[in-house]
Amino acid sequence: MKKNLLSILMLLTFSFFTFPQDYENAGQVLLPIDVYVGDHAEIRYTFRSAIDFFAGDKSAEKKDLKNPFTGLEENFSVLTAELYQNDMEYTVRFVIIPWKTGNISFPSFNLNEALGIVSHSEDNKISDSVNAEDELSAADPEFYVALYPIQIKSIVEKTNNHQMMPPVPPVIIPGTTYVIFLIALGAIIILIVFFRVLLKFNAIKRKWKLYLKRRAYKKNAEDALKKIKKLYKNSKCSDIEFCTALQNITRNYLEFRFDYRFTAISSSRIREAFEKICIGDIPSDIAYSVEDLASMFTRTDYIRYAHDSIDSQLYPPSEHQAALAKTERKSLTEMIIKAIDCFETSEGQED
Repeated sequence: MKKNLLSILMLLTFSFFTFPQDYENAGQVLLPIDVYVGDHAEIRYTFRSAIDFFAGDKSAEKKDLKNPFTGLEENFSVLTAELYQNDMEYTVRFVIIPWKTGNISFPSFNLNEALGIVSHSEDNKISDSVNAEDELSAADPEFYVALYPIQIKSIVEKTNNHQMMPPVPPVIIPGTTYVIFLIALGAIIILIVFFRVLLKFNAIKRKWKLYLKRRAYKKNAEDALKKIKKLYKNSKCSDIEFCTALQNITRNYLEFRFDYRFTAISSSRIREAFEKICIGDIPSDIAYSVEDLASMFTRTDYIRYAHDSIDSQLYPPSEHQAALAKTERKSLTEMIIKAIDCFETSEGQED
């Protein structure tokens, strides 16, 4: 008898929680009253229920709902979905943007699912060892909300204008015309320069190579002059060391400057090398410098290799001894510096 009474009580309780919505006490408000396509519309659906949808969070004033109208985005978009509580009275609030005219019908939805509460009614079984009140609190009853349809009006009804609007020219911001004109002018100038460069590409390429070559020659000459001046100031090196270093610096300079193997030829072939470079005709503006170079190489070779030889013992000593005179270092240094300056400033230096 006690078990039968408990079963009847459970059946009545589940019936109450499964269909708790009182449609007579439910009310719906639409704001604004007249809603047009593309406007923001607010729907407030208010009802009373003994179910505590805010159980476990008494301090909360509202709860966000999952969008229960997925798949209907062509008809309207849901911007906000919320649930508010006031004692036993609840308000479901939606903010939507309708995209079609006419009546919009809303399918009913389970409020518990929208709140993220999973129903366990199918899994809960009544047992003799479990208290009935615990079973009721563990169950998540279904509570369906059915919004009333709303009417969406056309923008034509709002403006009362049934005629097509005349075409309107684009609005031009003041000053835009000048900006466009400047952009077009700049583009034309760029195109002209581009085609001129394209037509004269080979000439520009040659000039660029010539510029790079002259720049390399200038650096080569500067490095050689710097080394020669440093060598002249070094008073600790012997005459043989001075002559050897002066020849090496000069040969390296000439080899890079004229692209000829000056480091591999003997001093007696200096004039012959310049005749090959100048194709048999040495220009007059560098002829004296070539002679000075040949004399410098001959003199420095004698200092380097005739030391303690029989020729170095001949008279007069000023002409035959294998040693530099007091001012000879200075004269040799000035001779090479003058020759380098002549080569760099000659009219045919780019050749």
